[in-house]
Amino acid sequence: MNKGRKEGSALATKRPRLRIRSPQCRRIARRTAFLALAIAVICVSCRTPPLVDGAPDPTREAVVLIHGMRRTGRSMRKMARAAEAAGYNAIVCSYPSDRSVHATATNLFAALGPVIDAAPRVHFVTHSLGGILVRDAFRDGAAPPNLGRVVMLGPPNGGSQHIDRFSGLPLFETIWGTPAPELGTGPDSFPARLPPIDFPCGVIAGSRPGLLGWMLPGENDGKVTVASAGEGHPAEVLVLPTGHTWMMRNGDVIADTLRFLQNGTFLP
Repeated sequence: MNKGRKEGSALATKRPRLRIRSPQCRRIARRTAFLALAIAVICVSCRTPPLVDGAPDPTREAVVLIHGMRRTGRSMRKMARAAEAAGYNAIVCSYPSDRSVHATATNLFAALGPVIDAAPRVHFVTHSLGGILVRDAFRDGAAPPNLGRVVMLGPPNGGSQHIDRFSGLPLFETIWGTPAPELGTGPDSFPARLPPIDFPCGVIAGSRPGLLGWMLPGENDGKVTVASAGEGHPAEVLVLPTGHTWMMRNGDVIADTLRFLQNGTFLP
């Protein structure tokens, strides 16, 4: 009798476990957990000040690498290694996405001052928003006197229609970044108010649309159209079959970037 009561008591206090048996439910649970983790990482990373990884070197030409929105300098590491192998002093930047475009550019280039001043010649390689930051910093003749060449990868020089479409959604700025609403295609957007490019600049635009490219007109890399990337009157525009997110790690993109930095043209 005592044994029966103990077993009954144990069964009564045992709680059922939640088990997700359906493969579809498990996929949804994994994606939800990943999204929550991604938002948490974004919210933490956006509070960090601009960081400059690299030391001033008066003996070598510098290549400053500036990532895109909601990314970090780690996304430009492969490009940086290639620049170092080519003899440049590669400087990798990281900046937060919690301020306006102009404030972000101002803070970043204040941090870059010692590196720019020390280099005999300084080049820039940018991805996405990074190109807009350079255009803002160098507007009205403010480019440094030792500026060499600039290569922009997938820059929204004419804005992005994705911003026009999604900017009114909840959590848009949390996920995309504070500068995002400024990067639409309207006449009052930040890119539309920038003066034409007046420094040696080549643009590499992607033509692999990915999942979201069907929403954009014409050739695009999934986030920025080829037409938008080519606005602002850069010296040359090269279109390669690559998507927006990881174009800076594409071997052809890296090779053509270094060719422009060295020769001032994408032509072999």
